[in-house]
Amino acid sequence: MNEHVDYVAKHPSKANQFFWWCAGVDKKILMSCSYSDHVKYVGIGGVVVATAFMAALSMGFAMQTIFHEYYISIPIAIIWSLIVFNLDRFIVSSTGKGDGEATISLKELGNATPRLLMAILLGLTISAPLETVIFNSEIQREWTDTKVQLVKKSVYDIGEIYASRQTELEKNIEIKKKELAAAAKAVIDQQLVVTKERQSGTGVMWQKNLKTLEDFEGNAKLIQAQIDTLEANYKKLGTMKPRAEDSAKAEIMKDTAGFLDKVMMLERLSSEGKKIPKIDPTTHKPKTLPNGTVEQIEIVSPAFWAVWLVRLLFMIIEIAPVLLKLMLVKSPYDYMTENVHQILEAKQGISLHHMTDEHSQVHKLKENYNPKRIIAIVEHQNAKEEENAKQAITVFAEKEKKAIQENPDAFIKNNNEGVEQANSAE
Repeated sequence: MNEHVDYVAKHPSKANQFFWWCAGVDKKILMSCSYSDHVKYVGIGGVVVATAFMAALSMGFAMQTIFHEYYISIPIAIIWSLIVFNLDRFIVSSTGKGDGEATISLKELGNATPRLLMAILLGLTISAPLETVIFNSEIQREWTDTKVQLVKKSVYDIGEIYASRQTELEKNIEIKKKELAAAAKAVIDQQLVVTKERQSGTGVMWQKNLKTLEDFEGNAKLIQAQIDTLEANYKKLGTMKPRAEDSAKAEIMKDTAGFLDKVMMLERLSSEGKKIPKIDPTTHKPKTLPNGTVEQIEIVSPAFWAVWLVRLLFMIIEIAPVLLKLMLVKSPYDYMTENVHQILEAKQGISLHHMTDEHSQVHKLKENYNPKRIIAIVEHQNAKEEENAKQAITVFAEKEKKAIQENPDAFIKNNNEGVEQANSAE
């Protein structure tokens, strides 16, 4: 019947001791506890390690997406995983057992709220890059569709720009043609004047009119040259437009999705769902909006729950150690830890008292005896030193009084010599 009185748990392996350290427990105390306690804290430590590993993967994927260099991604991922590991270890080790019951009360939940919020924030931070990896195929399809839309929008913008330039050139050409017609009429009129003037001779007036005719002809040629230049530019725009469209298309299509782009694509799938172009039944072609983009219709409902289930999974993994510690029933490890704490406090002169208030609620009150003891010793020492000093002065005074009574002349002589020395010094 007493076969378990001298129960000794199985000696833990190095791996188990490492997980204990990750869980932030006292190995020396836990070594003396039951095997069930060993398993509990190995599990908690394992969750902390798993979270740090996921943090390394998460940051590694994010940094590789941004920098595309392993020698940058790997060190940053390791540093981030160590930071997350240290935070998780602190959160787990600083979370108490609450009321020691298997259920979680509202009071326990309220006390653990700051740690839970930290764990949730870490879970969301870790989940974001891993979500982009899990839904990579869907994100890439969405990114391709986005680039197609960007290409169509770019082609539309380029078309608008070139159409505006062509319209402007057409207006200028029309204006110049009117100027050319006016200049040609002026040349014809001036030729008639010169011809008529020639019949009267080649005098000064004829030479003047001839010079004016040459100026009119030169102006007409200049206007014609300007028209030719404008028409050449108009034709050049027609060849430049396809090249500009091809260049914009190549630039957009070769662009790879960055980390923020992937997150945005994922959020779009989560909030808007999958869409396809809307087909015009008359032309059997995609309908185009005035800005050049293709009108779309939704064919797949938003993947809100699919995305958030993954996020909740990582958040649960992150907050699980905190919740588990609140749900754990007090075990030998907890009682032994309290015992060790009380022993250490007692050795340092700290005493725990329980005080009941007027509402019959028990409060814990800790009192420090070492400062009181030191203060009492110092006060007693000062009092004794004062008493001894008074006693010494009293004894010395009685001794000096006795000496005066036995030889008053010597006392008066010594006293007068002291007065004379003082006067000579002045």
